[in-house]
Amino acid sequence: ALSLTACGGNTNADANTDKTDDSAFQPMVLKFGCSGAEKTTWVAAGQKFGELVSEATDGAVTVEIYSNDQLYGGNQVEGIQGVIDGTTDVDMHSNLIYATFDDRFSAVSLPFLFSTNDDAYAVLDGEGGAALSDVLETMGLHVMGIGENGFRHVTNSKREIATPADMQGLKIRVAGSSVLMEAYGAWGADYTTANWSEVYTGLQTGTYDGQENPVPTMDSSQIQEVQKYVTYWTGSYDCLFFTMNKALYDSLDADLQKIVDENGQKAAEYQREINRAADEETLARWQSDNGVTVTYLTDEEAAAFKELSDPVYTKYAEQLVKNGMSKDEATSFLAAFGVEVTL
Repeated sequence: ALSLTACGGNTNADANTDKTDDSAFQPMVLKFGCSGAEKTTWVAAGQKFGELVSEATDGAVTVEIYSNDQLYGGNQVEGIQGVIDGTTDVDMHSNLIYATFDDRFSAVSLPFLFSTNDDAYAVLDGEGGAALSDVLETMGLHVMGIGENGFRHVTNSKREIATPADMQGLKIRVAGSSVLMEAYGAWGADYTTANWSEVYTGLQTGTYDGQENPVPTMDSSQIQEVQKYVTYWTGSYDCLFFTMNKALYDSLDADLQKIVDENGQKAAEYQREINRAADEETLARWQSDNGVTVTYLTDEEAAAFKELSDPVYTKYAEQLVKNGMSKDEATSFLAAFGVEVTL
């Protein structure tokens, strides 16, 4: 019989030694954690993974969902540390949060790195994703798939943003990423960082003029209620790593590892699909229900922001060297993302 609780490793999942009557698998409950709210595509991915794995194991393996990093007081960094430590078993978090552990994860969010979702998928399902999966392995995590948080669109309560001049002087809350902060500084914003839990109130009271995030994340937090303008662009992209505690994964039989990997990949692909499909409907609803103005940049307008972004690439490459990579290692790493730099 296949076993989910082979010897060795950190098997935090709840398991019994007795098999179920109609299954060759031993019962196990896997704890899935993410920072997404209950109605996000992140949670939908965890649910899909649970359905698929349960079906493949005749109901022996089930998945419990813990949204909003509720096991860690809403702290996203601790949420990642939790799956590394084995407090949770499977997990989905953004590359931006992983960048607090290792700045190589910031490569995904370089400004205007990708022009379309398909561009991002090609890199993340290829050399770029493989490079970051190797880093995750050294952190004690096994990658089952790569989902998406999506392109990060900028909103504000003051005016449309179509040119860098429009960004001047706006106090924009950005995620705590060195790459994002460099980019928004280059574009002219008066950027700041803050915990996501504080952002809605900060926008409502005028502490911040705007913020940047993928549309589903903004919608789940009702940002459209306190923002009048959104610029829908490809300024920066977020992916989601769908991982399992490596010690737990390594303890599984080969056949069971195959079930986990195949269905983890299916769940990540499903999450990408529903995440991408949500944008159009959401923006239309914001316009009709909340009076939000949506601005789509022309190629010329986007080029103006992209030109200002060039120094961000050089600074990022230099930072990788400061962090301990050789110049050759840094240029080779960035080449996996289609980036050419001279150091």
